[in-house]
Amino acid sequence: MSPKSAEIFFKSESRYRMLVENSCDIIFSLNMEGNFTYISPAWEKILGHEPSGIIGHNFREFIHPEDISLCETSILTSVQTKSAQEMTYRIHHADGGWRRHTSRGTPHLDEDGLLTFIGMAHDVTEQLRIEEIMIQTEKMIMISGMAAGMAHEINNPLGAILQHAQNIERRVSDDIPANLKVAAEIGVDLDLVRVYLQKRGILDFISHIRTAGMRASDIISKMLHFSRRGESGTEYTDIPALLDRVLNLAGTDYDMKKKYNFHRIELLRLYAPELPPVEMAVVEIEQAILNILKNAAQAISGAELNRPPRITVRALLSSGMVVIKIEDNGPGMDEATRMRIFEPFFSTREVGMGTGLGLSVAYAIITKRHHGSIDVQSQAGVGSSFTIKLPLQGEAL
Repeated sequence: MSPKSAEIFFKSESRYRMLVENSCDIIFSLNMEGNFTYISPAWEKILGHEPSGIIGHNFREFIHPEDISLCETSILTSVQTKSAQEMTYRIHHADGGWRRHTSRGTPHLDEDGLLTFIGMAHDVTEQLRIEEIMIQTEKMIMISGMAAGMAHEINNPLGAILQHAQNIERRVSDDIPANLKVAAEIGVDLDLVRVYLQKRGILDFISHIRTAGMRASDIISKMLHFSRRGESGTEYTDIPALLDRVLNLAGTDYDMKKKYNFHRIELLRLYAPELPPVEMAVVEIEQAILNILKNAAQAISGAELNRPPRITVRALLSSGMVVIKIEDNGPGMDEATRMRIFEPFFSTREVGMGTGLGLSVAYAIITKRHHGSIDVQSQAGVGSSFTIKLPLQGEAL
């Protein structure tokens, strides 16, 4: 190589090295055993690991177990077809969480004749989260319209069922003169009729019909709440005071105490100082937060934990929004459950243990009524974290 050629070569190598080392994406190379032979400095910025500590380690050590097969197949296909392949996978972060990356790589034969796989990885965690929220929002808009239609269609026959069940009870009552008159006209002892109905459990059946009907009516009212804006007034509210009020309410709620002992759960209240008041429909936000707390406490009560149960409620200010985080150290949930958690009627509990509307109503209150956002992150065996963001001004209420 001539001096001039060498100078051009080294300048070119220096230029490309500078581009690689200053890239916002991770650039890496693997040998055919899957061990890292090069990692760009972006790895530490994005994933928190020192690159020098990664060299020589196998990529399988950092990829989520469920995604290893996908990565192996993509790399093998790339080598066999001598073409670039793209793959999206979860990779371990130094903080213990998982980030989603999309890599595009291609095989390369280096100057020593060794085959390597060179790729560039881009962090798409936030992009996928936003896409997920958009998909969830579109889904909820569609479901809310269906819920309103269903509620109105069910209301009419349900009203007839409840009314006629009540009428049956009234028609055999011995306290109504018209009943006594008709019974006397046809020679029937109304007291004996009531004794027969009681001994055969018929009056109990009618009572059960009314109880089930009232429960269905409550479900319908929640569906309508889910599908339309509320009409309650708004006011500027102190967030820490509101959270304290809801937590106190949770501890005294009869249904919650019946299902589990809320007082056995440690409550941590971490509020940022001097939070500004927020305009909101107070009763609705209280309901939304209470529904999330119920969900957390029920999850904790239904799991055998090797740690003291705890719920942490945080309040802070971020980017012009008040952020409320409700975190539990319960059993967590898998990805399939997390994706459906805000859908109406979706529930992981036994049939009859709930309507499956609590979190969908919370979603509607926060997103449709208050133009905020709600998101959930969870890891099976670790716990779940709900994040509520509310605009300070509440101008769209």
